[in-house]
Amino acid sequence: MSLSEQEIVVQSGPLKELARELCIKAGIPTDHAQLIADLQVETDLRGVHSHGTRALPRYLRSIFNGDLIADPKIKIVEEGPSYTVIDGGNGIGHPSCVQGMSKAIEKAKKTGIAATGVRNSGHYGAAACYTMMAVEQKMIGFATTNTGGASVAAPSGAEPVVANNALSYGFPAGTKQPILLDMACAVASWGKVETLRMYGEPIPPGWLLDSEGLPVTVSSDVGRMLAPAAGARGYGLALAMGTLAGPLVGGLLACHKESGDKNPSEHFFIAINVGSFTDYDEYVSEVENGIDTIQKSRTAPDNDQVFLPGEIEWDNRQKSIKKGIPLHIDHLGALSEVAAQLDVDIPWPRLEK
Repeated sequence: MSLSEQEIVVQSGPLKELARELCIKAGIPTDHAQLIADLQVETDLRGVHSHGTRALPRYLRSIFNGDLIADPKIKIVEEGPSYTVIDGGNGIGHPSCVQGMSKAIEKAKKTGIAATGVRNSGHYGAAACYTMMAVEQKMIGFATTNTGGASVAAPSGAEPVVANNALSYGFPAGTKQPILLDMACAVASWGKVETLRMYGEPIPPGWLLDSEGLPVTVSSDVGRMLAPAAGARGYGLALAMGTLAGPLVGGLLACHKESGDKNPSEHFFIAINVGSFTDYDEYVSEVENGIDTIQKSRTAPDNDQVFLPGEIEWDNRQKSIKKGIPLHIDHLGALSEVAAQLDVDIPWPRLEK
């Protein structure tokens, strides 16, 4: 099946309204529903669909099943001049995490650097959503998560012991697009694996491991866990992120959690006020010059451009704002099913089964 046969282009406005209405019909408060829809569609615009609206049916099923709470009681449980700990009330992670990064930004304006931990929360979507909040306030942002059970093996291991904990750094860059790193600690995210399968593309060798810890070479369907990125480095990074966004904020390490979405997730955020450490304009000047130097650097054969972290997603966003968001029919099919269940109209032609 060709790419054009697998995708339908959807405009961001109607998609956002659909996501909002689905959340409201599922019992999520209107302000939380709008926030979730905004962040998910922003993630779709960047081309990271696995963490955008494609995740929404899974979130809503968790509410229907009683694994997540539609209207969580989010509360601050610990607080000081430069730190906050928030209980997310076992709701979808976006609202408590926006509050968490907002708290870090607010405190960093006074103290120079501040951190927030969020516990008892659901999946928070794309980590870059929260680091961009700091960037927009002329701050450096950091976000990470300790999500679900273990799904990544240690080097030489035959069972998963760490989660595929995403992390993001965001750096303001003046007139340039921000430097925005958003990465998994394994060779890829599970969402990327799902995307390749959805489009009928092969899983690259070395990504998935079988129950003996051996690389899957015959069928990607037998892969039970992911290999860590760069071997011991990715494994160590996953464990470090899981400790920051786990025991530090009152949660468990992934190796002590059950697999799947039934476990609460934990998250950790840092905001660094650039102006507290150095002159902001001098910082921006050096970063802008650095970006120019990197982008003008020589390319290897058969390559046209050197990309900065987040640049491809930034370009995707600009294209999708102008032309609409190309979404896979299976992505739209899952949204259509939950829309039918909740009696919400969909903004695209009904798909044939």
